[in-house]
Amino acid sequence: MQLAFITQKAKRVNRRQLPPFDYLHKKYGFWSQLFDPMVDRCDENSKVIVVEGPIAAGKSKVAAKLAEEFEMVYLPPPTFDEYYINEYGYDIRTLDDRLSVGSQSCDVQKFLTNPYHPNVPMFQFHYFQFKFDQYITALLHLLSTGQGVVLNRSFYTDYVFAKAMTNAGYMRSEVLKFYNDIVNIAKLQMLRPHLIIYLDLPVDTVMEKIKKRGIPYEVNSKVLTSKYLQDIENIYKLDYLKNIISHSHVLVYDWTNEGDISFIVEDIEMLNFNYEDKKAKKMSDWRFENVQQLRTKRKHYENRYFLHLDYSRNEYSLPELHYTAEEMEEKYEAMKMVRISI
Repeated sequence: MQLAFITQKAKRVNRRQLPPFDYLHKKYGFWSQLFDPMVDRCDENSKVIVVEGPIAAGKSKVAAKLAEEFEMVYLPPPTFDEYYINEYGYDIRTLDDRLSVGSQSCDVQKFLTNPYHPNVPMFQFHYFQFKFDQYITALLHLLSTGQGVVLNRSFYTDYVFAKAMTNAGYMRSEVLKFYNDIVNIAKLQMLRPHLIIYLDLPVDTVMEKIKKRGIPYEVNSKVLTSKYLQDIENIYKLDYLKNIISHSHVLVYDWTNEGDISFIVEDIEMLNFNYEDKKAKKMSDWRFENVQQLRTKRKHYENRYFLHLDYSRNEYSLPELHYTAEEMEEKYEAMKMVRISI
């Protein structure tokens, strides 16, 4: 599965391209598992790259440019619009004024505006689920088409923010423990990224960039203090990056003054992704004994419902993770009025 070096598009010549498997509209059934040329679609650029870093670091720009340079697909971060805007284009968040606090929605904007909202822990769990689902899509896309994927953050670093939220008092430690248990279960079936790129900025620069970006709920946020941002940086560096480097390549860049992306491209081309030592941890997720193991993994990602079901747990001792029966009834009645008006 592993070819050694990623190559930018200007140097990729005489490539044999097989048509992608249409995973959006076709099932990966028995005959496809036997005869689909999945491995033949993969080449040196069939990799998962994740761009990480603090808020307002410029991750989207870097990730999109890398995807362009290496002919990969860029997946921007999932948003709560996908969750709260229904198939008719109605934004369910507009109902909040009619609902009691416990029945209301909670997204990034609400968290940054009111971090002590009772549904903040539920918001964090939903955000993890969105990112986890997107990562399944990334793996499914790579194994179905052979095209590499670049992501702006992934579910693997969602715990960085959950831990910082707990340290700041926005989530109880009992909730964080349950959250970590859930995430650890979800990780079991996943393949870790080939490459992590971390854009490093000091906290004072991050705060300047937040102000310059000018999104009101970020600029005026009660959350994005120097202490909170420093905590995120510490968890990234002393926990996530320290551990993931055993399994994935990690490149760290001082992005205080927004460096030249072409240097990142050159550095990536120098990385060897083919570790022949079967005992090596590095890239071990991507080593398979035979093609059938890889096909089986590919089939797992098609059945994403069961991947979500694997980690699903009801913890009734943590009321902040559930709506009460009364709150559910209140939400239902509000939605019923919307359907009538539509």
